[in-house]
Amino acid sequence: MSTPITAENPLEQTVEDIWNFAIGSNMHPNKMSGRANLVIKESFPAKLKGWRLAFNLRGISWLEPSMAGVEPDPGETVHGVLVRLSPEDFAKLVQSEGGDQSYARETVEVETYCGKVQKAVVFRALEARKLPQDRPPTLRYLELIRTGARLNSLDPEYIEKLDAIPHYQKGLITNLISKLLFDMAMCFGCLGVPKLMVFLFVSLRWVDESGLPSLAKGLLYALLLTPTLSIASILRIRHLFPKAAKQV
Repeated sequence: MSTPITAENPLEQTVEDIWNFAIGSNMHPNKMSGRANLVIKESFPAKLKGWRLAFNLRGISWLEPSMAGVEPDPGETVHGVLVRLSPEDFAKLVQSEGGDQSYARETVEVETYCGKVQKAVVFRALEARKLPQDRPPTLRYLELIRTGARLNSLDPEYIEKLDAIPHYQKGLITNLISKLLFDMAMCFGCLGVPKLMVFLFVSLRWVDESGLPSLAKGLLYALLLTPTLSIASILRIRHLFPKAAKQV
């Protein structure tokens, strides 16, 4: 039998710790711990009433056109994972999500599946970065969300809704670039320097929105991507063929 839901019945925590309500790709444990090298102290499946899952954070149109956040909607409920982090790790999480250049942080009351109520921070697209309407995310991004939902045993009906979300179709080359870039994001996160990838993505986003001629954009993309993709390719080859790499 679940405990009565009241404001006087919150989850226990230290004064310093911060609860974050993950609703997007951060539901995937490898994503959150790997990308920003975070230590998750506790996690619980939970839901937030009066809000919906939105794909309205403007990304890079040809690479990752949209990212997830929440938006108020009285008739909806968004499910996710309530995670407890130290202030230092929460600051790293914020930095890995673009700092103050992508998301606003909303304090909300989240209810766990066991009936506990907890104030938590959830990410919402900044007004300046918000798309006029939701745009389908990439399959890569959606699969992180779907897998995270299943690993955390979210509500089956909600998982069905996630499975029904359409995705943006990328070409083979764009898909490869995306995989290599996010390999690097995880690598830099594990090394404790997520700012490097944040800088790269902010730069790519600026080029995407710059209005420059196609040739100029292509040159800037090449300048930004060539070093990163070269390193990522080497790391992937070493991962696929570790014995050969050691012999070399």
